[in-house]
Amino acid sequence: MQLEIIDRHFNLGDEQRELIEGQLEKLERFSPRPVQSVKIVVDHDAGLFDADGVLLLKNHEFRARGQGREPELAVSEMVENLRTQLTKFKGKMTARQKGGAGGLGRALPGDGGMPPEAEEEGPATFQLKDMSVEEAKDAFQDSELPFLVFRNVVGGKVAVVYRQADGRLAHMEAGQ
Repeated sequence: MQLEIIDRHFNLGDEQRELIEGQLEKLERFSPRPVQSVKIVVDHDAGLFDADGVLLLKNHEFRARGQGREPELAVSEMVENLRTQLTKFKGKMTARQKGGAGGLGRALPGDGGMPPEAEEEGPATFQLKDMSVEEAKDAFQDSELPFLVFRNVVGGKVAVVYRQADGRLAHMEAGQ
């Protein structure tokens, strides 16, 4: 990993620089891909330190800011913001890799797509079932869901079945 630390309007001490480098190197654990480079600029102005950072992965750039009364505090806040972004990105990448049959999410709870204990925590993945509009309406009628998302076998578009205010079932499809 290429690391660049720039200090403006003050000089970072060797111990401060080592501490900051250590914090930045820890970011690699949260990244799904090797970190290519990290560049931070620590600026001192009016008694406050601002830390701006850019972390580069292959085809992805993450930016964060931090502010504090000490340069270490400003960098810590910036590193925490980068860590949050990397964790979220890693989760998306992991979900994309696991969901090979992917889709937008789960359409019916208890349909065998996830173990029951995972359903209690909330849906982690969402796989659309291929159904006709009539099959979807029948499945929705028997459930307590507020709506049902499915892939219409006629045309392959994503569709939703829902209950109108008057109690009748209706459906809509993407592109309508």
